[in-house]
Amino acid sequence: MNLTAEQLERYSSNPVALIAEQFVLEVDEPYGVVMQPFQQELFEAIFAVKPDGLPRYRLLYDERRRGESKTEDIAAAALADLMTGPDLHRSFAVAGDEDQARLVVDAIVGFKVRSPILEDIEIDRLVVRNRVTLSELRILSSDARTNYGIKPRRIFFDELSLQRDERQWTVMWSAIAKKAHAQMVAVTMSGWDFTGLAWRIRELARESDAYFFASREGTEPAPWLSAAQMEEQRLTLHPADYARFWVCLWTEPQGSWITREMYDDAERGQEAFRGNIEWDYAGFVDIGLVHDATAIAVCHLEGDVVVLDTLVTLRGTRTEPVELEAVEEIVTDLTRRFGVREWIFEAPQAAASVQRLEKSLPVPVTIRYPTVETQTRLFGGLYQLFSTHRLRLFPHEELRREALTLATRVVAGRIKVVDSSQIHQDHVIALGGAADMLVSAIAAEFFFPPVSPNGALLTEYASYAADPDELRMPVTQPEW
Repeated sequence: MNLTAEQLERYSSNPVALIAEQFVLEVDEPYGVVMQPFQQELFEAIFAVKPDGLPRYRLLYDERRRGESKTEDIAAAALADLMTGPDLHRSFAVAGDEDQARLVVDAIVGFKVRSPILEDIEIDRLVVRNRVTLSELRILSSDARTNYGIKPRRIFFDELSLQRDERQWTVMWSAIAKKAHAQMVAVTMSGWDFTGLAWRIRELARESDAYFFASREGTEPAPWLSAAQMEEQRLTLHPADYARFWVCLWTEPQGSWITREMYDDAERGQEAFRGNIEWDYAGFVDIGLVHDATAIAVCHLEGDVVVLDTLVTLRGTRTEPVELEAVEEIVTDLTRRFGVREWIFEAPQAAASVQRLEKSLPVPVTIRYPTVETQTRLFGGLYQLFSTHRLRLFPHEELRREALTLATRVVAGRIKVVDSSQIHQDHVIALGGAADMLVSAIAAEFFFPPVSPNGALLTEYASYAADPDELRMPVTQPEW
């Protein structure tokens, strides 16, 4: 596409104008025709500079509802920077997982197909390149390996509140310090963990004039989100999910399975790397090959206290699912290091692995299928360990996120434990399974909070013994 010298000069000094006038949206209109004030505010903040030419904001935090163009706006800003930034620069876009990373790529592909001005942009699988300036945007998922040696120009974090841990943020934020012109942009929906990374960054940006902060809380949804759609969502989602997704409100899950105080009280141990001959160890494996993680827990009893010794995570993708041979190797290694006396696998797809381990290990290895009764006992037993201070955990970000996201719903007067629509319960299952193995061995009773006649959870938990036949705590149907 041929541009006049005047246009080139104008777009180089004003990348927001480039986005508004030359980037074509899926509705076949330039960005500027439908751009909302909250979008323009973010674009202007990203490209704002001080008199010395340095970015006005080193850190930008922008909080929006689902469907309010977070990923597409990140793609537009990154492309505009590839077009107007210095030669040979490197920027990064970090997504919550591999699927989210592909959405960033898809948005960039859409802009290139519809926008003639982007003819010099080349798109590989996870690398976008300006073939004239040789500048690049590299797109990563949160679990991708990242070199501490990178020197980025800009880093875009898509859905910061959904990051599984702080590893990728730590690598990227520390890299920002290497260059005076570097900048971090975090665009995310609201979260729930008021002690987690996203909340800390949110409050850091909100409280400092040196950083940019914007939140859509207290505003009307973007015009393309209809009132009828929002009402449908309100009626069909858990209230806590609706608040985060569509009200843009940070909120803890209502009817939380355990309280934050209960978890904090249990988090007083340290991870172990080998066993002690004084204790008996049990191991539990919850298998997930693609969407869910594989979690492997080893625990032991000290008196009546269940101690979590280690918790191993394997995470697969559509292109590279978890290999069961790797699971077998880890189980074999943990058996040797801790002297694990028994293993249980909860996954029918691991039947062949269980058979091989039965032959190769000198300890029982069995498989079980999740049922209402097993999950009732698992969650009820684990709840009692939390509530009676008989559980010792070491700090583990994913376990904490899962445990504090699990919520209880009252269905026909009975309690159902459910996971969040965004965070699963793989690590909680592995911990609960290993704990169940140990406590069952000493014939402990399990307790779970009952429901009062008005549907509220009772607080006098210790006096209530849960009968699995009465409680009937359903679980999500397994997918196999």
